[in-house]
Amino acid sequence: MAFQANLVVPEVEGAIYRWRFGNVSFEVDAGRGARILGFRFGLENILSGPEVNALNFGSTFWTSPQSDWGWPPVVEIDSGAYTPSGQGADVWFQSATGSLGIAIAKQFRVDSNAETVEIEYVMENRSDKTRSVAPWEISRLPVGGITFFPAVGGLQPLSTLAAHEAAGAIWFDNDPGSVAEPSKLFANGSEGWVAHIDVGRRMLLIKSFPKIDRGQQAPGEAEIELYADLAHTYVEVEQQGAYRPLEPGARMSWSVTWRLRRLPPGIEATVGNKDLLALVRALKARDQTQ
Repeated sequence: MAFQANLVVPEVEGAIYRWRFGNVSFEVDAGRGARILGFRFGLENILSGPEVNALNFGSTFWTSPQSDWGWPPVVEIDSGAYTPSGQGADVWFQSATGSLGIAIAKQFRVDSNAETVEIEYVMENRSDKTRSVAPWEISRLPVGGITFFPAVGGLQPLSTLAAHEAAGAIWFDNDPGSVAEPSKLFANGSEGWVAHIDVGRRMLLIKSFPKIDRGQQAPGEAEIELYADLAHTYVEVEQQGAYRPLEPGARMSWSVTWRLRRLPPGIEATVGNKDLLALVRALKARDQTQ
């Protein structure tokens, strides 16, 4: 029997859009960059909130490489108001044009049957010059977790964040006392996914995306990046798509799938545990065959 999607229609409260299925909710703020504010079991949010860092919270989108715009992020893309359009389950969020002449559109489609969130990001070049860019999703999560992903080629030379390599994967144990200075990890994944476990609450976030080769990475960037701030109050789990030219008037689309699950009893949240890799692979395989 073919799998039938059951798309959820969001509830709207002012600029907040909230999708619910079972005891799970997914929340976006159109007034602040169409930023993802929450992915929750009940009141338990897998994402870090503004009470931890007033600027860097939730999950946002940037263009890569960062060397094109420096810091802070381009306001129109990162935190400015987006304009919603559409109705029912088909709602798009459109940014204003940023300083590089790039505008962003986002769509979130929540499938209650597959228990997934399908996110489509569209970059549009509204300038009169060709721009080479890559898509970049940045998700902030609380410390006290483990981030892991299968990798090829180990850590890249720019990496300063201490991580472990085991079972064909890279693991970062983001214990609050593990980082003494702002640090970042750069790597090329091998299967198109990165996972994060909130150890205390046994919450598992899986982000899946199109796999790219190292030669497709943006200059000075990587397919998968992790960042820990100086105070180490949150960790950024980031992934990027292919870097390529975007001609005037052209658009580039990039899709990411999010899954939120409870870690099953009997599986320990420990660095290097092959059962965690097997669990993520099984969840992805099941979703793809339904």
